[in-house]
Amino acid sequence: MFEKNKEKMKEKMEPDKVLRFAIVAVILLFLIGALIIGTRMMNPRVDATEGVKKLTELEDANVQKIDAQIQELEQTEADEATAWKAKSAKEKMDGCIVLGDSTALGFRQNDILSKSQVKSKDGATVSDAEGSGLNELLTAVTEAETAPQKLILCIGRGDVAVSGETADAFAANYKSFVEQVKAALPDTKVYVCSIPAYLSLTSTGDATGSADSDTDSDSDAKDTTDNSDFKSSTDSKSSTDSKSNSDSDTSSDDSSSSKMSTALDVTSYNEALKALCKEEKVKYVDTTDLTDASYYGEDGSTMTKAYYEACINKILEAAFRNYVIQ
Repeated sequence: MFEKNKEKMKEKMEPDKVLRFAIVAVILLFLIGALIIGTRMMNPRVDATEGVKKLTELEDANVQKIDAQIQELEQTEADEATAWKAKSAKEKMDGCIVLGDSTALGFRQNDILSKSQVKSKDGATVSDAEGSGLNELLTAVTEAETAPQKLILCIGRGDVAVSGETADAFAANYKSFVEQVKAALPDTKVYVCSIPAYLSLTSTGDATGSADSDTDSDSDAKDTTDNSDFKSSTDSKSSTDSKSNSDSDTSSDDSSSSKMSTALDVTSYNEALKALCKEEKVKYVDTTDLTDASYYGEDGSTMTKAYYEACINKILEAAFRNYVIQ
């Protein structure tokens, strides 16, 4: 009997157990759902559309601003270049000095540069820097109140024409002088100009580049008076002038023309200078292409104003590369 009642009670409790489990499950699901909904309500999803739009607008604004700044800089550079081109060589070379022999003197004699911008002496050589007055020129520069920003050396014609030194010996002497300049003017940028060519002439006075040719001795004497390495100084006859005239004075009395001295080849000397500049870390100014006959007088040695105008542009281009020189 007891067992039968127990079975009946068990059968009666079984549905209640299932119902209780179902109720508990429903309550749990409700709680989980409420938790999820609550979490989403506390951390709502941000709409990024508006933010992306603002970022795009800012990016466009920055690009436009940068473009405007670039255009402004380009315009400023163009204005500076235009203003630079309008200046004279004297204005462009403000704060710069050309130092050297009669080649340098030509810049002043042809009114390319002012007297204060040229320190020169006819016959100055690196082979005898002390005796020829080259050291004296450097001293004048170093003792000035303001050191030049740039110093352009135009030396070598006298060395090639007179000293008879080899290109290597010439370069060694030049090296010593450059080092002397750098020590005396440590904040000055140094530039070295190539040696101008010597042109030989035909009997009609046309520049040819040939080694043996004729020229009028009177014209030779006249054209070398001002600024070539073959002119005589006011105090004494330079050794350069003596060398130039040694061949030109051999004409007969009934001849109006005479042999001029053989055109000197300066190629090896300029190559030595170029190597020296690389070694000493100074700028080499290459003027070796200025060999047109229009750049020289009838003597094939004296350079004309056209030469100096072309030469100063090469110097400016080397010393002021941030400007376009025309």
